[in-house]
Amino acid sequence: MRVAARVAISAALVLGAGAAGAEPKNYVYTGKFTSNRGLLLNIPLGGIKPCGGVGLSNLRIMSGPGLTGPHTILSMTGMSMQPNPTPTMHPFSQFANGDKRDYGCVGFNPGIKVITTGAGAGGQFVLPDHVLRQPFPTMTTAVHIPNATPAIQLATAFSITGPRKIGTLVGMMSTPPPKSPGPTWAANWLKFQKNAFAVQPGRAQGAMFTYCWGNAGCVNIAGGTKPIIVKYTAAGVNKFGGTMSLIGRSTSIPSNIAIGAGGGAVGFGVIRVSGSAQIGRGYAVPGTDFLSSGPVWGKYMLGYQTKPRVGKQKLITTVGAYVGNVFPPAANYNMGFPFTTGTVLARNTGTQGGNKRDTTLTAKGGDTVTAMGKRNISLVAGGLARAVIGPLLSNTPEIDQFYVPEPSRAAQLIAGVAGLLGIATWRARSGAP
Repeated sequence: MRVAARVAISAALVLGAGAAGAEPKNYVYTGKFTSNRGLLLNIPLGGIKPCGGVGLSNLRIMSGPGLTGPHTILSMTGMSMQPNPTPTMHPFSQFANGDKRDYGCVGFNPGIKVITTGAGAGGQFVLPDHVLRQPFPTMTTAVHIPNATPAIQLATAFSITGPRKIGTLVGMMSTPPPKSPGPTWAANWLKFQKNAFAVQPGRAQGAMFTYCWGNAGCVNIAGGTKPIIVKYTAAGVNKFGGTMSLIGRSTSIPSNIAIGAGGGAVGFGVIRVSGSAQIGRGYAVPGTDFLSSGPVWGKYMLGYQTKPRVGKQKLITTVGAYVGNVFPPAANYNMGFPFTTGTVLARNTGTQGGNKRDTTLTAKGGDTVTAMGKRNISLVAGGLARAVIGPLLSNTPEIDQFYVPEPSRAAQLIAGVAGLLGIATWRARSGAP
């Protein structure tokens, strides 16, 4: 009894000290991640972790012919656009392609611990490698693509993890496949901190910047060589951020994108993935992903399917009149940017597959602490992509979202107190002094 009383008093002192101090905190990571390409697709297809709730519920997608003009800017607090007609707004609780509920997020690798400074909002932490985990699916995941004619559907069988360790960072099927490009950059890889931009190479524009394809100093989307732009605004008091990226891998089952080849024919571009994505890795990180040549069939049929993991939708059910493995190889040119707790906007205008397609993505991160001491960190990163897939030319805006929850101090301290009381009980029963 005396031992238990002493431990209880010690526990109370620990609770009081923990509330007043900012000591390092050690907890098991339980976050999630997703990468969105607007109305085209979401990565991962068929995620294993629900994306709703705190941290990943603030992405907004706007598309339609009404989003015209080079100066359209959206933010979480205000919007400026030319509503003629009013564009469709898709909250993140829907599929990227607008048909169904969201695909889901990449989950976490159980048991990996994260250490923060315990300083609350703005407190630094280093993210361990390979905290993300999306295992290979038991079946290929397919989605209908209704908004990017002549693209018909996308089928993937990827595993996703990440991020990589320092010195092993390579592009996703990229040319060239770079490793960490210098000691200054590598020293801050996976480190999330205040004023992160100040220790990242190439950040002459500061925490807030505008970047157009082909022109890092543009004012609006008209200043780039292609109609695509990324804009970082409202960096926040701490200008908190950092760098990390997912790693994708293909199975032996080929992933592919189906493209209408004219005259009722369809071609398949084969997608093989192995390496880190560009988005989130640093400021204006380039890379090119290649798609292999694939088969072309003279005819195909569509029908409703329910077995693919994303639910009922119209997919290719049969193909016929084999032409040959003659679908041309393709390339996807990427440009990635780092994570921030500020607001990120990514946008494209113009046409896609001969159809008018303007899309704006915007998401806002955050770093907050609840009254109980629970810290919620939601990080966002922007990216640009330009794909050349057979006859399909597309400019695609991208936004990644990464949620890093930290247990409340009270929860951590209660767990510690429970452990102390357990030890005290054992000692009392065993007669230990």
